[in-house]
Amino acid sequence: MSTAERRGSTRVPARLSMEIVLGGDTATAESLNVSANGVYFASSAFIPLLTRLRVTLELPGDGGATSRVSCDGVVVRTEPEKESASTREYQVACYFTDISETDKTRLESYILRHVPF
Repeated sequence: MSTAERRGSTRVPARLSMEIVLGGDTATAESLNVSANGVYFASSAFIPLLTRLRVTLELPGDGGATSRVSCDGVVVRTEPEKESASTREYQVACYFTDISETDKTRLESYILRHVPF
């Protein structure tokens, strides 16, 4: 099996505040890393594979200003893979399925400022 990178865009570590809308419920979470194509985040609730959700990321800017990026996505991985009463935190990978060009550009700009060289 190849260990080649499959992602199509640069991913950076990022602890960003997030709002997740799933059906009629809204929850907060924190990202672990982000790319222009998706976000990996910690969740106190189990979110099944292929679940569609709305994500809003809070991007810190220069001088303390923040901007918000909103998009639709689908869950492509949840770890652990099964819900358990003993699990306190799940790691969830979400692929963005619909993001405006403006928000994608804003997100790419944030990522480029945080790529470790």
